Amino acid sequence: MARKVRQPPTVSEKDNFRAREAFDNSVEDLLELVGSVTQTVGSVSAGASATVSIPVPGAKADAGMTVQVGVPSSLDNGIVFQGKVSADDLVLVLLYNRTGSPIVLPEYTYSARVMP
Repeated sequence: MARKVRQPPTVSEKDNFRAREAFDNSVEDLLELVGSVTQTVGSVSAGASATVSIPVPGAKADAGMTVQVGVPSSLDNGIVFQGKVSADDLVLVLLYNRTGSPIVLPEYTYSARVMP
């Protein structure tokens, strides 16, 4: 399940630099689970899918973690993508071709961020 970030400092804590530091550290901890991989997927047939595995140290399977997937802006619009933590320390990105024609995916860098 998603973990909440510590509450930001209140008005009464505005001069307490430790409260702000604790909040900043809490946010930073949530954003450090990242990974990327450069891979050539090749041809994805019409209606078929392909996968890309991205190592993300600290990701935990079956913990309800949220995955954000980063793909290149030049990725064909016919490709629908989604990510999930498939095993500890590993994100699986599914690339689904929703078109009626094959799509060739050249070498791209795929990225993932996992948030507890």
